Amino acid sequence: MKTRIRKNWTRIALGVLMAAGASESAQAQGTAIAQPISNWTYTNHSSTLVEGSLRGQSAVISSVGQTIYLDSLAAVNYAEAYKRAIENSVAVTKAYYERREIREEYNQKYGPKAFVGEARKKFIEYYAPKRLSAQEFDLERGKLTWPHILRQEQFAPVKDQIDLVFSGRDSSNSGDGSKSHRDVLQLCTAMTGLLRENIGTMTSDQYINALEFIRSVELEAKTAISTDLKPAPAAAEEAKLDEAPAKAKDSDTSSIKRTVARGKA
Repeated sequence: MKTRIRKNWTRIALGVLMAAGASESAQAQGTAIAQPISNWTYTNHSSTLVEGSLRGQSAVISSVGQTIYLDSLAAVNYAEAYKRAIENSVAVTKAYYERREIREEYNQKYGPKAFVGEARKKFIEYYAPKRLSAQEFDLERGKLTWPHILRQEQFAPVKDQIDLVFSGRDSSNSGDGSKSHRDVLQLCTAMTGLLRENIGTMTSDQYINALEFIRSVELEAKTAISTDLKPAPAAAEEAKLDEAPAKAKDSDTSSIKRTVARGKA
């Protein structure tokens, strides 16, 4: 009797192991991710004591095999997750540098160009003060033809002083750093301050043109007079005729000093 039971138990165990091996082989061919194994229900019960004992022993053997199999699946899943993490990090790094290259290509094609070379030279030439034309400045006589907006009464004291300086220039008192140049710079600063104070009495074009004229006057004062060019005597005579009477001149001189001080402030 015991021998028969032992033989039956052996057959049942072998059958269970073969069935478990076939199931594991089929699952191994698919994805490494598997669902939990649950093969027990309330309806699968033994009819005899011997059958229950054999079922328990086979369940123990099956659970050992399932444990080993699930451990292997966990190892495979961990290795796959680690592999995907590395691939993701590589993809992130490649995407970062590819975005930088795309941005650099876009900026080179459509972005602002470097402000150097020919572009910078043209910009400086365009916005640099221009020399006065022959209609605006008579170099031989040292006479300026002021725009109408700067001929107004409030600019007259400073304008007359600038005319006086230009009429008295010669080759020894002209050019960058000369006394006439320094005087003109000081007077032009005062006139720029007066122009800013009276900006509400003129249009934007008039203001810009007047400011450009003042900058050009500064440039002319910076330009040296050739030694071959001598100021005509008539220039000094015209300057004297254009001057106000002595009393008015004294008043104008004090006004100019106040104007220059205000311009510096």
